[in-house]
Amino acid sequence: MEQMSRNLAFQLKKIRQQRQLSLDDVAKATGVSKAQLAQIEKGEANPTVSTIWKIAAGMRTSFSSLLQAPTAHFMKYSSKDAPRVDEDEGRYRVYSIIPYNPDRGWELYRIEMEPGAFSRSEAHTEGVEETVTVIQGQANISAGEMHELLEEGDTLVFSGHQPHEYKNTSEKLTILHLILQYK
Repeated sequence: MEQMSRNLAFQLKKIRQQRQLSLDDVAKATGVSKAQLAQIEKGEANPTVSTIWKIAAGMRTSFSSLLQAPTAHFMKYSSKDAPRVDEDEGRYRVYSIIPYNPDRGWELYRIEMEPGAFSRSEAHTEGVEETVTVIQGQANISAGEMHELLEEGDTLVFSGHQPHEYKNTSEKLTILHLILQYK
């Protein structure tokens, strides 16, 4: 968690300064308080997944770019070193495996969901597509009128610009790979 906080602090401040925005400007754009943003930039806060999504949406940047350390011309990604954000009292864990890069237009996450884990995500910006593959276990995914039960090996592609939910109703750990594609 400490590395994730340092990365988030660095990336948020870097983006804010590049765009010549004040903390007030960022607070207005994201709906996150100026005080919380200041704590995040100092590495003194552990924001929720929802708060990081608000910042990403308001700053019009990707979730994973806020969590990643600066990258070189090549990178080897290891899930054991990936920044992690917890939700649902630690039962829902999101690992940013491959951060967003404008040349690729996508980012990759690993999600671990304990039995009964639940996550609700607000709508992403228009044009965001989610591709979810169940690596282990099963997941119930809802978005708008869609409600799908995915089992091991299943893949679901849906529009992320609507509120959506992920839930593990099984008795086992569920592991997902999630690709967010930005168009």
